[in-house]
Amino acid sequence: MENIKNKFHWKVLPELFFKESEKQLDKPLLWYKKNNEYKSYSWNTVKEKILSLSYKLTKLGLKKGDKVIIVSENNPNWFITDFAIMLSGGVTVPAYTTYTEGDHRHLINDSKAKMMFISNKELFSKCLPAIKNNKQIKNIFSYEKINNATNKNIIYIEDVWKEEIKRKNIKLKIKENDPACIIYTSGTSGVPKGVILTHKAIRCNLIGSLDIFKNINFSNEKYISFLPLSHSYEHTAGQFMPLLTSSQIFYAENMDKLFTNFKEVNPTYIAAVPRFYEAIYKKILNNFSKNKILEKLFSFNLKLGRKIYLNQKKFLVLTRFFKFFFKIIFDNKIKKVFGNELKFLISGGGALSYDINLFFESVGIKILQGYGLTETSPTVSCNRPEFNKIGTVGPPIKGVKVKIASDGEILIKGDTLMKGYLGKEKETKEKIKNNWLYTGDIGKLDRDKHLIITDRKKDIIVTTGGDNIAPQKIESLFATLETTSQILVFGDNKPFLVALIIHKKDKNKSLEDIENENKKIDTHIKKINKKLSPTEKIRKIFFAFDNLDQKSGFLTPTMKIKRNKVYEKYKKDIEKLYN
Repeated sequence: MENIKNKFHWKVLPELFFKESEKQLDKPLLWYKKNNEYKSYSWNTVKEKILSLSYKLTKLGLKKGDKVIIVSENNPNWFITDFAIMLSGGVTVPAYTTYTEGDHRHLINDSKAKMMFISNKELFSKCLPAIKNNKQIKNIFSYEKINNATNKNIIYIEDVWKEEIKRKNIKLKIKENDPACIIYTSGTSGVPKGVILTHKAIRCNLIGSLDIFKNINFSNEKYISFLPLSHSYEHTAGQFMPLLTSSQIFYAENMDKLFTNFKEVNPTYIAAVPRFYEAIYKKILNNFSKNKILEKLFSFNLKLGRKIYLNQKKFLVLTRFFKFFFKIIFDNKIKKVFGNELKFLISGGGALSYDINLFFESVGIKILQGYGLTETSPTVSCNRPEFNKIGTVGPPIKGVKVKIASDGEILIKGDTLMKGYLGKEKETKEKIKNNWLYTGDIGKLDRDKHLIITDRKKDIIVTTGGDNIAPQKIESLFATLETTSQILVFGDNKPFLVALIIHKKDKNKSLEDIENENKKIDTHIKKINKKLSPTEKIRKIFFAFDNLDQKSGFLTPTMKIKRNKVYEKYKKDIEKLYN
């Protein structure tokens, strides 16, 4: 890899792009699907589009510090718009495509945005009630032609590319301590807050993140973008990091076609959230369970692979046999799910199950688990390719300090910290004290200085016996269960723990299927109870049918369950378990 120091002769994010574009010129940068095949925009083409759009924004009156909202799926226009906004001195405010009318109204009013970019008719109709009578939104840009159902000036993005621009020189209006974006936390409870991230904070995070890969050849990669760019995880890792490594970005069509896109693109690395890996794990197990002979062979080899990873010496004699045998029978079935060129996977945005991480490691696929927050731009720590310590989220990245408070809370210090919450001075002061950010997460540092996350501070269950119990630790033990059910553990201010088992509503499931799932869950609870201390054991369970998804409002855009909201809905049923 090129000397890391040479990668950072820039101060603000647009400067990163333009410096790299001078080297790459007509090489492909952004890939998108059109007429059933991937087509690309070169670095030069992207540069011209950024300059054209930036000129248009300035001409329309966008001033330094003005906020501009993007409501769009991941695509080249998202990238171009983001850089054009920053080049014009503006501040990008990403919005999730799953936002409701109320969410959009809150975002517009809270950010005081002057303009909006909306990708399609469907999203426009969702945003319309929030913008129709709003006087602060002056202009709306659309990525596809839409009917003007409002009194706003709606500009079709393709028309911008046709306009002749008088100025093509790059004139930066921003400095490193200026805001680059305001990313709203998805939040498992309460109203989302706008996190102000500066160019310097994101730059420092990129320096630390790139250092993770200093011992391997990490350049000219192929990255596939499918997590929402409205989240800081994908925004930094999926948009800015590929620029640093002279890599190509491929935009997935949608989640339904993701695995088809993997085979078309052959990405060299993938970043995703734990639920994504859980779904793949269950799919793999389900495929092998259909053939009893393959199931037994797979189970035998998996156990052997785990023994090898855990370095139990009496099994090392079988290592070569295992690798050869496993490759012949299972390699094509598992590894090629991600294409033919995968180097490793990255997991962030939540806790990854130890068993699932070990499973992938056992079949020769590394998942480098990391940890971060929107407020830290976002990466705090991550495992390294040369030392992937399963069960941890790795050591802190370069430039980030971590310490554990007396109550177990993880505290973070460094230049990667947010500037603050937009318009919320009190909340900012409560979050950052003496330059230390109080994460709200509970954890510890092991002897290798790897960080281990045990739970959210707010989620800690305190029983009437005074025991402090981390529900996430127990819930993660269900991640390997071959059912589509969601399991939440409750027991705050109660004498013992109970579990709420929520079956996904599915018309195709018979009563027999559900009964079989319930039996599996019941058996699994008995097994995990043997591993738990007396106070952690699940004593009673309750079954329910629901769709805990983003549409119902029970899941955040990064697939975290809003525990408080679920509890409120099933409070009476949970309370009955204690009668």
